[in-house]
Amino acid sequence: MVCMFKFKRLSPALFLGLSVGVRLFAQDGAGDVMNTVELKPHVVTASPFVTDVDELVVPASELAGGELDRRAVSNLGATLDGEPGVHSTYFGPGAGRPVIRGFDGDRVRILNQGTDSHDVSQTSPDHAVSIEPLFADDIEVVRGPASLLYGNAAIGGVVNVISKEMPRERALRSFSGEFEASYGSVADEKVGGIALQGGRGDFAWSFGYLERSSGDIEIPGFAESIYQMEAKEHEHEDEEEEHDEDHEEHEEEDAALGVLENSFVDTRSGYLGMTWFGDAGSLGFSYSKYETDYGVPGHSHAHEHEEHDDEHHEEDEHDDEDHGEEGVAVDLDQTRFALRGELISPIDLFESVELDFSYGDYRHAEIEGDVVGTVFDRDGYELRLTAVHSPIRDFNGAFGLKVKDESFSAVGEEAFIPSNDTSQYGLFAVERLNRDWGAWEFGGRIENVDVDPVGSSISGKSFTTGNASAGLVRKMGEGAVFASNLTYAERAPNASELFAFGPHIGTQSFEIGDSSLGVESSVNLDLSYRLTAGRLTGEFTVFYSDFSDYIYMRFLDHESVGELYGELDTDDLNVFKATPADAQFYGFEIDLRYHIIDGVDRAMHVDLLVDQTRATNERFDTNMPRIPTRRIGGRYEYTIGPWLMGFEGRYTEAASHLAPNELPTDSYFLWGADLQYRIQTTDTMTIDLFAIGSNLGDDEARPHTSYLKDLAPMPGRSVKLGVRTRF
Repeated sequence: MVCMFKFKRLSPALFLGLSVGVRLFAQDGAGDVMNTVELKPHVVTASPFVTDVDELVVPASELAGGELDRRAVSNLGATLDGEPGVHSTYFGPGAGRPVIRGFDGDRVRILNQGTDSHDVSQTSPDHAVSIEPLFADDIEVVRGPASLLYGNAAIGGVVNVISKEMPRERALRSFSGEFEASYGSVADEKVGGIALQGGRGDFAWSFGYLERSSGDIEIPGFAESIYQMEAKEHEHEDEEEEHDEDHEEHEEEDAALGVLENSFVDTRSGYLGMTWFGDAGSLGFSYSKYETDYGVPGHSHAHEHEEHDDEHHEEDEHDDEDHGEEGVAVDLDQTRFALRGELISPIDLFESVELDFSYGDYRHAEIEGDVVGTVFDRDGYELRLTAVHSPIRDFNGAFGLKVKDESFSAVGEEAFIPSNDTSQYGLFAVERLNRDWGAWEFGGRIENVDVDPVGSSISGKSFTTGNASAGLVRKMGEGAVFASNLTYAERAPNASELFAFGPHIGTQSFEIGDSSLGVESSVNLDLSYRLTAGRLTGEFTVFYSDFSDYIYMRFLDHESVGELYGELDTDDLNVFKATPADAQFYGFEIDLRYHIIDGVDRAMHVDLLVDQTRATNERFDTNMPRIPTRRIGGRYEYTIGPWLMGFEGRYTEAASHLAPNELPTDSYFLWGADLQYRIQTTDTMTIDLFAIGSNLGDDEARPHTSYLKDLAPMPGRSVKLGVRTRF
C-alpha cells in the first residue's frame, strides 16, 4: 500500500500496456444482460429517515448507474451539469464546482459521504473539488436551502457524493472488481484505474486507484470571446495607434486558435476502506488520497504585464519552448480520513444513532513555470451525530449535532485572504407527521460560527444563525404527489467576505471584504408536482427566494474606489467589494421521462429537461452576476438485448439579463450520441464496449455561470472510446 502515499512516484504500469484510460464502473454486480429495469431513486442526503425521492418535501435528484457512467468526467461541476437546476462554474477541465439555481461558492455544500470535502473550492472557482467523480457510486443533489441539516454553507443546496471508499453493506462475494478503459479525443485523455471490493462474514473491504492524463483541450475557435476581444480593442485603441504591436498580437491569437492553452490535467487518486458489520450496528473506516496537477487557462499574474515590454525580446524564444508555462498551474494534494459508526436500536427510544467523522489535510500550490506563487493550506475535521427516534404515534423524527473546525492559511503574492480559524457548532431537529394522504414535516436549527484571523491585528467575528422549515407532501391520486416546503434560512459571512483585501487572479479581480457584514437571511418557497407512475414520470418545480442582506461582490468603478480608498494599487484589476443587498432568486425546473417501451429485454424512453433562474439586486435595481440562462434539453435512449444507444441535445439561451461589468454570452446548442454493447463472458463477468460523442456539432459554448467564460470555451467535438469490465 506504499503507493497510496507516494502517487507521484508511480509509473504508468497500471495501464497494462493499454494506450487507453480507465473509468470506474458505477454499477454494482455482474452477470446481468443489459439492465433495462429502472430502479426508483433513493436519496439519503435530504432527510434522516425518508429515502424515497417521491416522499421528500424538498426537490432532490440522484445521478447513478449507467447515467453516471456516461456523464462522469474529470471534475464534479461538469459531471452534474445537466441535472435539473445544476450548472458548473467551469474553469477548464481541471476545476469545476456545481452551481445550484445560481448559487455557488459558500452557498452550495459539497459532501463526501455526508461530511465535508475538506478543500478550498468554495474560496475561488479555479480551485478544484478534491473528490474524484469516477469513484462515485451515486451523487445526490438537494436543490434549495438545506441549512437545517447541513448548516451555514448549504443555503443554496447540497451535493453529496456517495463514493466507493467505505463499504456500506456486507460483501456479496469474497472478491469482485470493476475496471474500465477509455480514450478521449478532445484532449488526448487517458484515464487509468481499478476498484476492488470483497469480504467475508461481518467484514468488508474496498480498494481503488486511478490515474488520469490529458493535454490541452481542442476548442472550435479562439479562446477569447468576440465580446472580450471587442472590449480589449476599445480599451487599448489609443495605445494601438502609438505602438507597433498589432502583428505580434495577431500571431498570438492565431497560435491559440483551436486549442485552449494551459488546460491540461494530471490526476492520481486512491482509497482503502473497511467496515465491520454486526447485529447491533456497524463501524467503518476509510483512507483516501487525491493529487492533481492542472492548468488554469486564461489565468496569469497581473504584474507580468507591467514587465512584459522590457523583457519581451529576450523571453520570446523561451516562451516557444515552454509550451505555455507563463500560465498558472495548480499542484493539489489532499489526504482524508473518514469514520462512520451506526448503532441499531441501542435503546427503545431510538431506531438508530449514526456518527460520521472526517478529517482532511489539504494543500495546493499555484505555480508559474518553476516558481511557486501562493500556497493554500487547509486542515480540519467535521463530526456529525444523528439520532433517529422510534415512532411516537404518527411522528417520525431525528435530532443531531454538528461540530466543524478548520484552519486555513494562504502564503504568497496572491494571498488575498488572511490566515484564519473557523469553528461551527450546530444543533438541529426535524419531525414528520404521517397521514394517510401524505405527511407534514417541520424542523429547526441553531448554529454558532466563529471566524478568527491568525497572526493579525484584525478582530475575529462571531455569529449565531437560525433556520426553520415547514413542509407538506400530499398524494394527488394514483401516481401523483404534490410537495411544498417553506424555509427561513440564515448564513454567516465567511472569511473571504469579511477580511479579503488584494488581487484575486483566479477571478481577475481585486477583492475587498467588509468586517462589518452581518448575517444574510432568506425566506424560500419550493412547490413541486411529481408524476410517480405510468408512462410519464418526473417533476415540475417552481421556486422563490427573498434575501435580506445577500452578500455579493459588487463592482466598484474608478470613481467609487477613489472615494472609498484613495490611491489604491489594484494591479489594473477590476475592484469588487463584499456588499449586502436585498435580492430575489426565482425560477422553475421541469424534468420528465416518457416511457415508450419498458421491458426487461427491450426499453425505450425520451427525457425532457427545461430550467431557468432569474436573480435581481433590489438595492441597486440590477441583475445578479453569472446567473444561468434558460436551458432546454432532451435525450432519446433505446435498449435491446446487449445494445444501448442514445441521442441527446441541449440548447442554452443567450444571456440578456446582465449584471454591471458583465459581458454578454451567446446561445449555444450541444448534441451528442452514445453506443454500448455488452458481452456476457461468464455468470459473474461482463464486458461493455462503448463510444460516447460530445458536442458533435463543434459549437462554441461558454457557460454564463463561469468567471472564465470570455477566456475559455468548453471543449469542442469529442469522441470517447472504451471498454468496461465487471467481475
